[in-house]
Amino acid sequence: MKVYVTNPHGYCMGVIQAIKIALQVKKANPDRQVAILGMLVHNEEVIKMLESYHIETLLPEVDDYANVMERIDPSKIVIFTAHGHDERLDAIALRRGIEIHDATCRMVKENSEQITQALKAGHQVIYIGKHHHPETVAALSLGKEVYLYDQQYPFNFLDITDPSPLVINQTTLSMLEINDIHQTILHKIPFAHIADEICDATRRRQTAVYNIPLETELIYIVGSPKSSNTAKLTSIALSSHPKAKVIQIKTVDDIAHRDLENIQFASVASGASTPMEITDAVIDYLKNY
Repeated sequence: MKVYVTNPHGYCMGVIQAIKIALQVKKANPDRQVAILGMLVHNEEVIKMLESYHIETLLPEVDDYANVMERIDPSKIVIFTAHGHDERLDAIALRRGIEIHDATCRMVKENSEQITQALKAGHQVIYIGKHHHPETVAALSLGKEVYLYDQQYPFNFLDITDPSPLVINQTTLSMLEINDIHQTILHKIPFAHIADEICDATRRRQTAVYNIPLETELIYIVGSPKSSNTAKLTSIALSSHPKAKVIQIKTVDDIAHRDLENIQFASVASGASTPMEITDAVIDYLKNY
C-alpha cells in the first residue's frame, strides 16, 4: 500500500510548551499535588501520560471552572490549560491562596490582548468560535461587549451597534469556513475590522490536508474527538476529497480491516495535539499492511 503523510504532524509549539510547563511544575514540586483545570491539550493520550507523572486532570462540568476553583484544596498547585481561561479564576486563586501556573498558548494570549485593546478603545468584538470551547469561554470572559458568533446558532446582528467592531476568532477554526463567515459579517457590517487569527500551526496542517493527492482512496485523520483542530482537518478532508474515504481515529487500534479492503493509496494527517508516536504507529501499520 502506498502511504502519503502530511507535514507537519506531531505537536505544535503551543502543545509542546504546555506539556513542558506541566512537567516542570511537577518536577519542581515532587511532594505536592498538581492538578490541571480541564484538559491541558485535547488529547486523551496526553492526559494518560500526565497521569503517569502523577499530574491530575480535573474535568469540570461545562463552563463550571469557577465552581471547581472555589472548592479545590488550596494546597494543590493548579495549571491552566493551553486554551486560555476565564480571568475570574485568577482572582479566585489569589483570594484562596492557590498557586497557579498558566500554560496558555502564545497565539491565544495574543488574541486576548487584541480583544482587550479593542474593548478599551470602545469597540465591540465579534468572536467567531465554538460554543463552550474553553478558548471561546476565555475570550467571552474578557467583557460584556464580546459577542459569540457560532455557526451552529443564529447571530443577532442587532446587538452590534459599533460600525467597526473587531472580528476575531478561535485559533483552531477551519480556514475554509472562516472566509465565508467573514464575508457574511462584512455584508452586514462593511467597516468591521477583520483579524484572521487562525494560528499558523493550524493553517499549515489544514493546507497540508487540502493538498493531499487527489488519487488517495483513504484518509486517516489522527486525533481526539475532543480536539477542535483535528475535527476541522476532518471537515476539510471531506470537502476537498469527496471521492476518498475519510475516517478520524484516536489511535492505531481504531483502524478497521474492512476500511482497508482494496485500498492501494492511503494518506495520514494528524491534529496539533496528537503525539507523534501515535501518528507514527498508524503510518507504520499502513505501510506494513
